Amino acid sequence: MKFIHKAFLSIAFILFIVYGNSQTAQRKAFMGLYGSAVEGGIRIDSLVTTATLHAFGLRKDDVLTKMNGKNIRTMQEYQSIATTIRTHDELSIEYLRKGKQKKVTGKALMKPYETSGIADIIYDWVPFRSGRLRTMTYRPKNKDHVPCILLIPGYNCGSIENFTTSYNGKLINEWIKAGYAVVTIEKSGVGDSYRCTPCVEADMQTDIESFDAGYNYMEQLSFVNKQQLFIWGHSMGGVIAPEIAKNHKPAGIIAFATVFRPWNEFLPEMHRVQSPLDGKTYIETEAFVREIEKVYHEFFVNKLSPQQIHAIPAYRAMAESDLEYKEGNTTMWGRHWKFWQQIDSLNLADSWSKVQCPVLSIFGGADYIACSELEHFLITETVNTAHPGNGTHITIPDIDHIMVRNKDWKSSHKNIANAEYRNANFHYGIAEETVKWMDEVR
Repeated sequence: MKFIHKAFLSIAFILFIVYGNSQTAQRKAFMGLYGSAVEGGIRIDSLVTTATLHAFGLRKDDVLTKMNGKNIRTMQEYQSIATTIRTHDELSIEYLRKGKQKKVTGKALMKPYETSGIADIIYDWVPFRSGRLRTMTYRPKNKDHVPCILLIPGYNCGSIENFTTSYNGKLINEWIKAGYAVVTIEKSGVGDSYRCTPCVEADMQTDIESFDAGYNYMEQLSFVNKQQLFIWGHSMGGVIAPEIAKNHKPAGIIAFATVFRPWNEFLPEMHRVQSPLDGKTYIETEAFVREIEKVYHEFFVNKLSPQQIHAIPAYRAMAESDLEYKEGNTTMWGRHWKFWQQIDSLNLADSWSKVQCPVLSIFGGADYIACSELEHFLITETVNTAHPGNGTHITIPDIDHIMVRNKDWKSSHKNIANAEYRNANFHYGIAEETVKWMDEVR
């Protein structure tokens, strides 16, 4: 599978305001480590000087071996421990310095709040099931009664605090400049979220409920215009957007780089586009697609688990290579395997037909990930059949899945892992088109 699992480090934006419920949980701690796995632990390449590990006295080339008594041999083990540590938690660190074992204890330091010159950033909590989800709202500076956008991103488990130096941050900035507030909310178990199911274990229904909670929160903000609330759905967010809109009355929805058909239909087409970009011949690609379709039928249609599919001798190899099956592991393509089955089961024709507000459906001509313009045609036609005139479809020929300017699929495929290229080539046309459309709807 060629999905995007990109987390971009954040630094940016403005004023921190805390509302009443913010004392229910501490903010996540700031560890500030950049390193790589070596024999015996994690070798430190660099440390953020304002973060916990630097304050504890660790240095470049030290090898981190234990945190709170737990062995650390991989970056995954480090992350699984580090992400549970909150501000002021007692923390024990063991490490090697020039072969000598050392130990230090202390209290973890808080991750800094983001700041900006053009917006007030409001950190808040939203009650969710038995816990709370972190929200970050960007309010245009000194503005009241403003239109507002709920941002629903793609499927991965990155934090909203990674947005500000990614394509999401660039888009948010342009919306703020145009006078729009923006609400973002963590997925379950991500970032500062508290007592919530970890994102990689959460299903699609959990995501839908999370963003519904985000919309409810947006409706209650005192500085927004309640009649001018919008939903932005990018990639998987475009699947979730109509599910949220069914429960509310947004002024409009924008769906970008998303899908309409069931996943067992869309994925073979995606493979036919992506496999040749990865170096397969079209003959090899077709042979692969015809085999993987059988596996997809068992998974999506017959609802077998990856474990059950792995037990079928003819599908065992593909279960391991393409469904990422490992014994005892429920993760598949970065989420719980049930997440993908639930997406396939969604009837998006029914969902979009129940959306009563204007809808803008945007396809990117250089998008080799959500590669089918048919998806956006079907969204628009479904909306217009139910509510004539409400659906608008546009194509931006030279934009890819992550809002970077590229001339075609090959260019995007070549450049997608190049951070310098991505940062220098954000496609501001996506901001211009969305602002133009929302202004017209208003």
